[in-house]
This record gives sequence, structure tokens and C-alpha cells, in this order.
Amino acid sequence: MLLNRSSLIEMMNGTGEPEVRLEKSLDLYLERFGQLEAQIRAFVPEADAEQRLGREKALLLHTYSEADSKPALFGVPVAVKDLLHVEGLPTRAGSQLPADLLTGPEGSLVLRLRFLGALIAGKTVTEEFAYNGPIATRNPHNIAHTPGGSSAGSAAAVAAGICPLAVGTQTLRSVIAPASFCGVVGFKPSYGRVPLDGVLLLSPSFDTIGFFTQDLPGMEAAAALLVPDWEAIPAISTRKPVLGIPAGVYMELMSPEVKAVFIAQIGILEQLGYQVRHVDMPWKDEFIYGDAMIRFIQGELAREHEHWFAEHRGEYGLPVQEAILRGRQIPDEELVQCRSQQKLLRRDLQDLMAQEGIDLWVSPAQGGTAPKVEENNTGWAGMPAIWGFAGAPSISLPAAMIGSMPLGFQCIGTYGEDEALLAWARELWPHIAYNSAETLNSR
Repeated sequence: MLLNRSSLIEMMNGTGEPEVRLEKSLDLYLERFGQLEAQIRAFVPEADAEQRLGREKALLLHTYSEADSKPALFGVPVAVKDLLHVEGLPTRAGSQLPADLLTGPEGSLVLRLRFLGALIAGKTVTEEFAYNGPIATRNPHNIAHTPGGSSAGSAAAVAAGICPLAVGTQTLRSVIAPASFCGVVGFKPSYGRVPLDGVLLLSPSFDTIGFFTQDLPGMEAAAALLVPDWEAIPAISTRKPVLGIPAGVYMELMSPEVKAVFIAQIGILEQLGYQVRHVDMPWKDEFIYGDAMIRFIQGELAREHEHWFAEHRGEYGLPVQEAILRGRQIPDEELVQCRSQQKLLRRDLQDLMAQEGIDLWVSPAQGGTAPKVEENNTGWAGMPAIWGFAGAPSISLPAAMIGSMPLGFQCIGTYGEDEALLAWARELWPHIAYNSAETLNSR
């Protein structure tokens, strides 16, 4: 088990002279990187990483040498998924396409990290264009297991304690799944809440920037700093949130072990006075079992890569090649219809929550724990995908261990009410954090 403690709050609240504080932060990062990276392979290899970080350190010290106070993330190493452009680092996106073809200017989020004084620790590993393909990254809990995809490197870097904060993206499951598998907090804001400029897109109608931290207080701090127009909620109210559980097919998308753990978790919450409502959902089975969402994503992927694919088809991995070829056959009219369905589902979910008095939807974050690497499976879309289709904010909280592997507890909020989601998660967190399956089943 290759784990270290890496608290964002502790690093943000560090004391001492700026140069000493920055030196300590960088030394700690380099020490943990040196100890663990060869085994978990979270980062895209970088020949002169230490020299680049030294230059970033010098620039920070020069910029803030006369300042009375330092920015909130001063000297904090932050890992960035290799779909986001970072000045001085090539963008490869897990692909064999030429980096100079893919690399572009930094977007709003990376610029915001720099403004806040963060050190860009490096680029983290992703599946090819966040769609599919082999990855070298391993799960810090057990390197025989996958860390999940596609934000594999970002989740693993935080779980191992190399960085206290990492940036990922999610289309169907790419924040929630690796957070669950690696036992960290993964937060996917509402669709469109964080600007996507400076990001290589897989599916513009789904893609959302998300974040990883080791604990919920760290995520609350990160969201307040990095999600535009964030308005922190000290406490929702004195009452407990009403929890909604989707009835029907959705709750069959998990292993018996995961289902038993979830039932035990809900039982504990009910004993503590939480109201739980099992609700028929406003979607049809084909949303879950069918290929409508996958076709939608493939259609948008094909259009995003139209110019590159014509010239560089042979440099794409086979899964992405096949997805683009299928996507090219999908008519524009079908994509327009899918976008309309997204908005309808978002509205229907909001109406249903209001009608049933539900504050949060809850479920396991994944249908199982992290598969072994040889199973060639980096996660399941079933538990998080439908919420992402609707654009709703979601968070995976590390809440249970099945054997030696973590399982996340997923909370889903109302579209656009990300602050409320994190405030409700704060209410639930003490009651669900890291119980073992054995402990849950014995209660």
C-alpha cells in the first residue's frame, strides 16, 4: 500500500518565511515523487521536471517578495491532467499524435492556479483523449489494480500523497470512478460551471473539469478557490438532508458486495434520523443499458477530431479510431436530439427533487472496487453517467473498504447548486467516512 498523508488545508495554512515554506513544500513533493512515482506512474514523464519546478519556485519568490501576504495556494504542488494545456509542458493526451499539434495556450483554470501561487507539479496520465486505451498508472492501495480512468494519474497522485490537489476531467465517469477506486474525494461540478478553455475536449456536451483531494475539507477549500463565483454555505440548516435513491434498474448496476455495503450505509443513516426515499426515475432503461450516450459521445468525438483524424489516423489507438469512425456515421440531427434530451432530463430531475422533497441523490460511486490491471477495465459508467448526462454536480466520498480496496459513496445535487452539494456532503461525511464492509455488516 503506497499511501502518504497530503493535506491541502495543512499545506495552505503553513507558517514560516515564504522562502522556507516554499522550499519545504517543493522538497516534500520531490521526496514523495522519488519514493513512489516509479511504482504508481501517475505522471507523464518529464525530462527536466526538477529544473522547471526550480524556475517556478524562483518566479513565485520574485513575484511575492514584497507582498505582505501570499496567495492561498502559495507553493502548493498541483497535478494537472494531460488534457489541459500548461505553458512549458507539451499536451499529449495519452496519444501518439504529435505534441505540437495538440498543445495550446493555458486556459482559465491553469491561469487561476498560477494566480493563486500554485506550483504545477506536472501532467498526469490519462487514457487516450480521455476515451479509452492502455495506461501505465497503478492504484496506490495495490499496484495490481487499476486506479480508474480516465483521470487515472490525478487520482493516484493524490491518493499516494504526492500532491494534495489534482485536476481531472469527467465525461461519463472519469472523476467519480478513480476517486472511488483510489479512496480520495472526487468532485465534479455542474456542467459548464468551470470554463473549459485550454482543454482538449472529448465531448463538449458532457466534459467537466473536476478535482481530487484527500479529504472533504480540502475539497471545500479547493472549490471555493477554483470554481467561479463560489458562495460558501456555512450550514444548510439544522435539519438533515432528505436522501433519494433511484428505484429500479439503476440499483442493479453493482456487485452483491457493493450492494450489501450500500444497504448497510443507508441503514446507519436511517438510524441516525435521515429520511430516505426510493424514487422512480424520469429516464428509460435504454439510457442505462442502451448505447445512446456512447453514440452521442462518439459523434462529438468524431467532430472534435475531424481535421486531425484525416491526416493522422494511423497514430490513433484502435479504440479511439473505432470510436471516431462510428461517430462519423452519426447524423448531426441525432446529436441535436441528444442535446435536447439532456436539457429535458436536467429539468425533470430538478422537478422530481422538488416534488419528492429530495436534497441529495445517493448511490455507490462505482459498481465494484478497482479491478485488477489484467482485467482491462478502468471503471463502470452506470453509477455516475446518468447524472453527468444531466449535468448535475456529484462527489465521491471515500466511505468503505471491501477487502483492501476502497469504495466511494456518491452524492448528487441539483444542477447549478454545487455549494449546497458540498454543504450536504459535509453533513453526511462524519457518518459514512471509511467504514470497512465487515464493520458495516456487523452493525
